Amino acid sequence: MIGALPNASALSRRAAHARARLFNTRTNTALSIVAIVVGGALAFLLARFILFEANWGLVAINRKLFFVGSYPPDEAFRIWIAVFITAVLAALSYGLWGGRLRPYAIAVGVTALLILTLGLGTELRIEERQYTEEIQSASGQTTTVSGIERELVFDRGWAPTWLYAVSLGLALPFGAPWLLMAAVFALLVVGAMAGRRLTRWKSNPILLQSIGAAWVLLIPVVVLLQVGVGVDKWESAFLDLLVFAVGGFFSFVIGVFLALGRRSPYRAISVASVTYIEVVRAAPLLVWLLFATFLEDELGPVGEAFSNISLTYRVMVVFAFFGGAYIAEVVRGGLQSIPRGQYEAADAMGLSPVEKYAVIILPQAIRAVVPAIIGRFIALWKDTALLAAVSLVNTLEKAKKVLGSQTDIAEGAFFEIYIVVGLVYWLVSYLLSRLGGAAETRLRVGAR
Repeated sequence: MIGALPNASALSRRAAHARARLFNTRTNTALSIVAIVVGGALAFLLARFILFEANWGLVAINRKLFFVGSYPPDEAFRIWIAVFITAVLAALSYGLWGGRLRPYAIAVGVTALLILTLGLGTELRIEERQYTEEIQSASGQTTTVSGIERELVFDRGWAPTWLYAVSLGLALPFGAPWLLMAAVFALLVVGAMAGRRLTRWKSNPILLQSIGAAWVLLIPVVVLLQVGVGVDKWESAFLDLLVFAVGGFFSFVIGVFLALGRRSPYRAISVASVTYIEVVRAAPLLVWLLFATFLEDELGPVGEAFSNISLTYRVMVVFAFFGGAYIAEVVRGGLQSIPRGQYEAADAMGLSPVEKYAVIILPQAIRAVVPAIIGRFIALWKDTALLAAVSLVNTLEKAKKVLGSQTDIAEGAFFEIYIVVGLVYWLVSYLLSRLGGAAETRLRVGAR
């Protein structure tokens, strides 16, 4: 009885809060009831579609295509190395600066339990049957038609079809993929525990700089790991992530230099920076991607050399320079928010212009515009969907190819395929937004 009192008081507080905020007037009461009814109806329809009506078999059998496309299986260790490094860095960072460890460990453990066991006893395959059919025309002539009919067969294990398919079959019941996924989850837990042990030194600049440098170097390391694998094998979500990571990294660097160049006392640098920013922002990203795709030798030797580069690399360059123009304006807003006294104090200390901006001005300016920078990164990530418009096989284009090549077994699984595409883009966007929120809290953005 004593243990139930806190729960009862918590429920009473929530009920009082709801009465005070949602049902305090007739208008609010009516709007709240309408919102509850509409939300409940939408939740019911969505649950009915996911649990009973959707055809998740097509998603499950093509799960690998949505992640890595036609990436050579013999070279998959390159991707797994990148996944392991990312898991370790993420876990260490959480252990050092994240919240409580117990809820984190429970969440990782429950997720691992579900994903690693969903495939047990489940077999998904395509069976082919030869058929012969006689068709009689209006004139009475009989034509014999024969062919091969394909059917998607789903032998269920312990888990329902929708649950296995929604998990995208990340883990197979046995074999290397299962062990590798188990290793990823183990690293997430062990890394967080190791990070918690290091919290006593989390104010040490060497530790901070080491973790920061590791995150910065992660992108070139992942790209270098792909040396030896043909660029034409980079497909699906893997391609989207590579283009976003490379383009986002260099767009930030370019944006910072453009923002500083726009404020340069040298007229030539200032005018060049302003011209670049305004020209790039004057056209949508799709136009620049089309220029990069169809550019041949119109610009002389420079254009010819650029056109000889692989299209994937050209797209990365476009993302970097396009994103840099927008990041420059965001950083410029942060620079304008710095009080004049900060500049005068840096000059009074005898700092050089490079030291003044690197040590005093830029850290404060970037801290002030962290939400806007994260917003630009989220927009840049979602812009990777445009890769399908320039004949690169990204997540969206792979979904179209799956539907086009398997129409006989798709059985109208149009929404299911594109729900998965939407989930891929939403998941990364959500993680970026959470990262931005954590950065705002840690840096106390908005606090003086």
